[in-house]
Amino acid sequence: MAGPRPAADGTRRDIQVLRALAVAAVVVFHVWPAALPGGYVGVDVFFVVSGFLITSHLLRTPPTSVRRLAAFWARRVRRLLPAAATVLAVTAIGSVLLLPSNLLQQAAREVLASTLLVENWELAEQATDYLAADATPSPVQHFWSLGVEEQFYLAWPLLLAVALLVARRTGHVRRVVGAAIGLVSVASLAWSVHLTQADPARAYFVTPTRVWELGLGALVAVLGVRSVGRERLRAAAGWVGLGAIAWAAVTFDSATPFPGSAALLPTVGAALVVATATDDVVGGPGRLLGRRPVVALGDVSYGVYLWHWPLLVLGPFAVGAVLGDVALAALVVVTVVLAAATKRWIEDPVRRSQGLARSSPRSFALGGATAVVCAVLAVAVGNVGEARAADEQAVLEQARAGDIPCFGAAAVRDPACGDPAGSRLLVGAGAAAADRSELYADGCWNNTPFSGRRSCTYGSPTPGRRVVLLGNSHAGQWQPALVGQVEREGWSLSTYLTSECYPVDVPIDLTVPAAGDGCAAWTRWAVDDALAQDPDLVVLAARTFRPLLDVPADQQLDSQRSAYGRLLERFTSAGVPVLVLRDTPAAGEPAPDCVARERDGWRTCTQPAEVALEPDPLADAAERDTSGLVTVLDLALLICWDGTCHDVVGGAIVYFDHGHLTRTFAETLRPEVEAAVAGRLRE
Repeated sequence: MAGPRPAADGTRRDIQVLRALAVAAVVVFHVWPAALPGGYVGVDVFFVVSGFLITSHLLRTPPTSVRRLAAFWARRVRRLLPAAATVLAVTAIGSVLLLPSNLLQQAAREVLASTLLVENWELAEQATDYLAADATPSPVQHFWSLGVEEQFYLAWPLLLAVALLVARRTGHVRRVVGAAIGLVSVASLAWSVHLTQADPARAYFVTPTRVWELGLGALVAVLGVRSVGRERLRAAAGWVGLGAIAWAAVTFDSATPFPGSAALLPTVGAALVVATATDDVVGGPGRLLGRRPVVALGDVSYGVYLWHWPLLVLGPFAVGAVLGDVALAALVVVTVVLAAATKRWIEDPVRRSQGLARSSPRSFALGGATAVVCAVLAVAVGNVGEARAADEQAVLEQARAGDIPCFGAAAVRDPACGDPAGSRLLVGAGAAAADRSELYADGCWNNTPFSGRRSCTYGSPTPGRRVVLLGNSHAGQWQPALVGQVEREGWSLSTYLTSECYPVDVPIDLTVPAAGDGCAAWTRWAVDDALAQDPDLVVLAARTFRPLLDVPADQQLDSQRSAYGRLLERFTSAGVPVLVLRDTPAAGEPAPDCVARERDGWRTCTQPAEVALEPDPLADAAERDTSGLVTVLDLALLICWDGTCHDVVGGAIVYFDHGHLTRTFAETLRPEVEAAVAGRLRE
């Protein structure tokens, strides 16, 4: 059977195949992540293709004058902004109708960031916030990659203009341009490798770590593609390229350091496919895979990418439940339909408009108008979110201040309350998401890279008793349960708190490897400084969820227990009593999001106890302590009963995220915590 002929408009079918495979990989990864754990590399394939196409255009029409630069940017406006603005506008409206106040405010910020082409930088800043790392993503989070590309489109023609200016004097245009692109790309790759090791969360989003991927496609454009001869070699190279992309999509996962050097596999693979130009090669991927359905998907790949993520994020809130496989499959179909409609009635008419094509100012005016509309919508959405949050906060304050029977943990404590899950929800989901202890506003945390030495003190400046709270964020969540007694009795509470790091004397395998030394140094300082206060009680708590470095998996728990045992001995050998608060159960997802989605069905926001109750080697070590100075308090029974742990107890939402207690619920645990503190204080 004869292979497909090149498209009449000159479109390369092998590139459309790449686009189709790239967007399919991304969608499958987002919809069914276990099926294709490395599908995120589809974005990197898009970067290579974009770098090739844009640089090819700039070489054909060199940006050697202001008019040509303006024409290039105007073309980008017509190509990208109408569809993007449509999706942003629809998503903003859908968010107002469906999302709780906390997610609505987040969506507003990110719609504005996407409008301003800086969503990747907004996400990079969020990535440095430990508590935001596991938060529900906004419905426009995927615009980060468009931000990278659009920033590239703004700067790249300027780089080429300078390179071409130099090339004119030497007479070696492609050599000089290639050298300039190569230099920028190598520098970007080197920075990508470095930052992926030093700060992987940030490295994923920032533009400098991604420029080399677009530069790789640009180098193919400069060096030229092989469009004639050596058909067997070209066919083989094309398949090797596709194989590299497929291998990365199948074998990479969330644990793969990325982008860094790992991104070379899918990007070099994409560059091979582009460079070999196999549309006319018998047995080549362009000819065999470039059939009409695949090419059609490539044609609408931009729209598919734009629409799939908002539908995936907003869909569960629209139907009030987690989407099953059938619903997810339907969502994919709707995505393709919307993408085709967007191309047919929005993208193509604008791109083909002769009036816009003849006038760069008109194109810029169109881009400016769409940006203004999206920015106004973002501000309006933010205002709605703030108003709703204020209303929910007022209700929350009433619940905290009022003497409501059977509220929070009291519903479990008192059998007369009946169903501990409560007959009604007394706290709004949006308010719960912001319901954190005052530690956050007071800046009491020591975050990555753990170079800070922050400590906060609450209570009396001339305390009769000194209490120390030490650990990571799962210690900080207990501050609201402790501070009431401290203030009432005229004591003081000093905090030594960090995120992710936990207080042991052996190296921890942290998200940012370079932060390990900082974590160890912080622990030494925190323990020494706490002891220097001569405290009457040390309260310890921690979530031990990062493994110890270079310790076999089957020895992790024992090693962690031993390390915590040495920590306890530091205090008990000085005669300081210790109260260990066993770690709280983990939620299956951010609790406020589940409650908002399920509406009146919040009772389904639960987690089996055997899953929610994670190992706690600190509590285990405390139970084995023989000094007589250590007590363990376990309050899991106030959250879990009948083999199930609940996100809502006594009308109060238990967690403000995936596992940190809300301030309100922590305060309802005061009777048990205060009794344990009083019983363990040094005589």
